[in-house]
Amino acid sequence: MSTSNSERFSLSVFTASVLTLFASAAAAQNWDIGISSNDMSAEELDLERPGFPGGNIRSGQEGWVRMSFVIAPDGSATDPLIIDSSGGAGFEDEARKVTGKWQFDPLSSTAERPNNLVNIRSEIFRGRDMATSNFIRRYRRIVTQLHNEENEDARRLVDSAYELGGWNLYESTMLWLMLGRVEGVEGNLGGKLEFYRRAHGIAEKIQLKRKDRVDLLEKIFAMEDHFGQYAAAMRTYAELQQALGKTPVNDLIEARAAELRAKIASDEALTAQATIYNPCDCDEGQPLWYYKPARRTFSFANLSGNVNSFEARCDSQRVTGSVEPGKEWTLAPEWGSCRVFVFGDDGATFDFVEHPSELQDDAPTTMAEYDVLDRRNRGQRS
Repeated sequence: MSTSNSERFSLSVFTASVLTLFASAAAAQNWDIGISSNDMSAEELDLERPGFPGGNIRSGQEGWVRMSFVIAPDGSATDPLIIDSSGGAGFEDEARKVTGKWQFDPLSSTAERPNNLVNIRSEIFRGRDMATSNFIRRYRRIVTQLHNEENEDARRLVDSAYELGGWNLYESTMLWLMLGRVEGVEGNLGGKLEFYRRAHGIAEKIQLKRKDRVDLLEKIFAMEDHFGQYAAAMRTYAELQQALGKTPVNDLIEARAAELRAKIASDEALTAQATIYNPCDCDEGQPLWYYKPARRTFSFANLSGNVNSFEARCDSQRVTGSVEPGKEWTLAPEWGSCRVFVFGDDGATFDFVEHPSELQDDAPTTMAEYDVLDRRNRGQRS
């Protein structure tokens, strides 16, 4: 399962989000807040929406931000971490600002709820449901340059498109796909995976045509497999099954998924290759790598660059520690589902090693859970 310069994604129709709020008659704005938590769904919450960053309405730029946050015992939202975004620092700053005002029901005990995700989509609701002619011209030139192996020219043009900005979320999805392709032809598979995941995270279920979505998921699965990120690959496989419906999964992917399932259930250690990156353009952004492991016991190995600390955010507990090669950490089953965040310098690399454990049999499985919020499953843990 390999990718090539010939891979391409078609332009398709983008539909507006379900939750709308009209800020003004001149430029109505549309927000969609999707919460993923242990025991609540977005429909049950009345949360303050973010402001639209100044100047972005005029430029036409739309944004998308994914954050992790902790619910304190008094119900306040604390310690937000931006883990992915599109659109620039203004949307990230507004997302952090509004999260600090959120108030949930106070907890019944002194324990906090650390394992929460939110996707915030900020759109201009004025019929911008497809690519502009300006974007299409740039997109076609980049595709042609990649096809002709004019890779340096493609890099310059895709970087200039990113710097220019003013793209709606539909266009941003296509831009991240193009950035991923350029990273791929330059030999940076980690960057390609990062951008493809971002494009998939932004895209609504009907934004990409079914064939394009399936193609994208197959490529993400292959790259996650390549990096040993087997738990993530199996979640991508589950999404691929959902996207295909009654159509069978590609035979090669089906066979490889069976092998990964067996590896996860085996007594051998699982080693995921990881690269820290800064997903936020904002001043408060932290370079990080995050992962939802399939097992409860883990350690770190083969550190290159500054990898200094980690934080595990579970449903009912969080734990922090320094990254020391070979030292094992275990997440208790009663803590529930967990995500591990690793912090350091942008570009630092390490191996995340998952160990077999006697505690694993009683632990909630992460293998079949989605890592991307689905509008139809806002209350589902991911």
